[in-house]
Amino acid sequence: MKRTVLLLGIMFLVFALILGGCGSDNASDNGETMPPNGEEEENGEEDNGEEENGENAEENNEEALSSYDYYPFLQNLRLHYDGEGSEYVAETVHFDYIYEDRAQIRRQTAGTTLLEVIHYDDGKVYSVLQEEESYQRESFYNLDLADAENAEILIMEPIEIGTQWEVGEGILREITNVGMVLETYVGEFEVIEVTTYEEDSTFTVYYGKDYGKVKSLFEADETEIYAVLVEIEEDYAVVQEVTFFYPEFNEDRLVYFNEEISFETNVEVEDIFEEFFHRSPREDSDEYTALISENTSINFIRFNREDFVGHIDFSEEFITEMNAGGPLESMILSSVVRTIGDYFMVEEVKLTIEGEPYASGHFEFQEGEYLNNSPSDKEEEIEKKWME
Repeated sequence: MKRTVLLLGIMFLVFALILGGCGSDNASDNGETMPPNGEEEENGEEDNGEEENGENAEENNEEALSSYDYYPFLQNLRLHYDGEGSEYVAETVHFDYIYEDRAQIRRQTAGTTLLEVIHYDDGKVYSVLQEEESYQRESFYNLDLADAENAEILIMEPIEIGTQWEVGEGILREITNVGMVLETYVGEFEVIEVTTYEEDSTFTVYYGKDYGKVKSLFEADETEIYAVLVEIEEDYAVVQEVTFFYPEFNEDRLVYFNEEISFETNVEVEDIFEEFFHRSPREDSDEYTALISENTSINFIRFNREDFVGHIDFSEEFITEMNAGGPLESMILSSVVRTIGDYFMVEEVKLTIEGEPYASGHFEFQEGEYLNNSPSDKEEEIEKKWME
């Protein structure tokens, strides 16, 4: 698959496998025949706004336009896109994390969910990391991205017609219009037009000031696929149900409960799991055991796509402050594995301490050794009861 399609038009994911290209070299107006598409504001019978709103608008700007103006990081908003030309054209976009000069966005289509890290640096907006099949909350934005191999420039300053750069061998990307006015179902946007040229196709993205992408158009021969912003959902949070497991040592079994978690922008999945692991499921009884000490922290929770395993990494206090004999320690480890395994819906879980394989006085695992997420008949659902 072409990376251009993956980064700028994930809604075209499967369709692009056949077409093998992306881009557009014009601002086609499909509004009359395809209602979900936006329409450029007319300025006369044949005026598409380029003369009045394009070059002259650039000259009248008191301050230079920034790339970030056209790809801002939006907190607790979800953008909905729809269009025609492919069953995968509809998508939603939400910012999971926003951290200084980078953000992690979640793209959901009918075909997949993709996590993408966007980085703003030196007047450029980069897409630096993409992870497909990402259905659960994970955090990649805080990784060291300095050596990201596939970083791709989405927008580059100066924001003016003619600014161009390469995004791959034989693939040219260019700002082809500035200051256009684009009409959509959710309102009117001042946009820049960024066109990507390949041998047999073009892919045009319209970025709206203060909102990011508002329209995209792919053209190849007689094929046309477009998507346009149709809804802006405010105060949005990703809601996921998580099952937490704990030891009930005296009964030699695990207990569990289901909790609905609301992930607003910048709510760390590690913080949520820490909160639940620090507390026992029934604080009105001493029959149940918390999974970690108060000083223990979770460094990260991720899905290892190469091996198809869940991965959780703890601070060293997970071992040094675990006050448990061998049997209880085994039940604690089983509870962690069942929780992470169920969260990612995987059969195996990798458990590490500060990046190293788990090793305590009772258990020691080797590099590449995973723990089985195996349900048993010694598990019972209970009602959580936390003290105020």
